This record gives sequence, structure tokens and C-alpha cells, in this order.
Amino acid sequence: MIKKFLLFFMMFAMINGTAFSKTKFSQVKKALKEDKYGKAIPEQFHFLNARHAVNPVSVSDFSIIGEKSIRFELNDGECGYEPKWSDCENDRERTELYYKRYPSKAERWYQFYIFLPKDYNSVAPSKMSLIQWKRHKPSKVLVMFQHMHAGLTFNRNGDTFRDSYVLLKKNEELLGNWTQIIFNTNWHPDPDKGFMKVWIDGQLKIDFKGISNHPSKGKEQSLRYGLYNSSMSRYKNIFETKKMPQRIIFFDGVRSEKKCEKLFNKSECQKLESQNVEKYEVYSYRKNDKKFNPSHILEVSKSFLK
Repeated sequence: MIKKFLLFFMMFAMINGTAFSKTKFSQVKKALKEDKYGKAIPEQFHFLNARHAVNPVSVSDFSIIGEKSIRFELNDGECGYEPKWSDCENDRERTELYYKRYPSKAERWYQFYIFLPKDYNSVAPSKMSLIQWKRHKPSKVLVMFQHMHAGLTFNRNGDTFRDSYVLLKKNEELLGNWTQIIFNTNWHPDPDKGFMKVWIDGQLKIDFKGISNHPSKGKEQSLRYGLYNSSMSRYKNIFETKKMPQRIIFFDGVRSEKKCEKLFNKSECQKLESQNVEKYEVYSYRKNDKKFNPSHILEVSKSFLK
């Protein structure tokens, strides 16, 4: 009887992909290394990933670059804690990879491919960060790529330029398709040296020049990406539910270098750097919106971010 039970349990675990142990960080790092991650050096699973999570980070055969991608899964109640902070007590859940810190005042180029399934369960109007850079000492988020009612947005709500949500790609184009994100920045307090540029599928969407880090705060920052859901009570209250739906995203081809030519060939870099952007589409975020309202998309001039 015991043998039959053990056999049944093993078969159930294999079918559901949970087995007896979760994916190890070394397995994830190996898959990332196959894409030649360069200066983007993964350090660990985020220390606030829930210890009891079912399948938070795993290696997938579903890929656009090479043979493997990284799959993130977030389920209801998968919140973590540490001695000085608890996501569970602060209306948050997350599953992220945490990257090594690097100094400010240094130019970096990043590439990401992200895939949100066609049937992705949006949790707007709660906030869902997919990629973020955070400054240390004092701790402060510098920028976020988020999923919202409108689609993929670029958000900066800190101390260097206007709080805004620039729409990068609408949901009808985003969901069910791989999206390439290229981010070029220099986290610099000098307005003549600081900048941020974002290309989506090869098209320039953000071109900011100016202070990109506070002059007197923080000399290091770090990258983290995956699924970071905050202000979840907004979703629960509006949709009258006590549970959050399952959230899934795939990342592939995550790389970083100091120079564009280290990531792409010369002609590709010339094409990227020759582009200009004159206007932005800005999403007017409303924390009580139950669904996307097209009238909340505003067209603004390039100077809006300054």
C-alpha cells in the first residue's frame, strides 16, 4: 500500500512539474550564461522570494534566443519576508532574480526579451514590475518596466524627473509575442552626462537627457527582474476577490555590456543610435480603473520628462 502511494505521488509530482525540489540557482545561472550575459551578472534569487512558492523560477525550453529561457511564476499567497521587511504585511508578492551591484556614473547597455502569454492574467490596477533598477544607500527605485491596463510602460517615480508612465507597447501587440527591450543609460547626477534610452523591438521609445541619479544619494545600483506585484489590494477590492490569479512571464537573451558594439554588430548599433523620438504616449494611471480606458492615453512632447 505504501509503495503504491509513493508511486502515485511521484507520478503526480512529475506531471505537475513540481517534483521533489525546485530549480536551483546554479541551473538558472547556467541557462543565462549560455546567452553570454556579459556585465549583467546574476547573483541570487531575490531574498524576498517566498520560501513556500510552488515553482517561482525555472528553466524553460520555450525560447527565442538559444535553447533556454527563464520562466517566472507567481501564485496567490507567495509572499516572502526577512527580519527587517515582510512583503506579506505590505500588500506584495514577488519572484525575481537579483543581480550584482555596480557603480553609478558608468554607461551600460542592456538587452531583454520578455514574453507574456496571450492569456496572461493582468492584475491591474495593482502594480506589476517586470524589470527594475534600484539604488542602494539610501534604497530607491530608479526606473521600472511595468505591465498595466494599457500594456508595457516605462516608469520613473523618483527624484530625477517627472513621475510618469510612458507607454511602450500596447497589450494587443504585447501579449502572446516576444518583445525585445534595449536599455542604454548612465546613472549620472550631472545633467550633461546622465541619460536613459529605451528601444522596443528596435524602435526608439524613450530618449531622456539629464540627471538620472540624485547628486548626493547612492553610489551603486542593481538590476532585478521577474514578477513583483505591489498594491494588490487595489485589484482585490475592485474585482471583489480575496485571491490573486496566477501570473507567468518568460525572460530570454538577458545581456549587458559597456558598449553597444559588444551586444550588437556595428550596423545594428548605428541604426539604433541614429533614431529620434519627438513625442511620447503617456498612460494616465488611475488606481481605481477596472479596465483600460483609451482616453487615459495622452500624447505629450519629448520635453515632458524633463
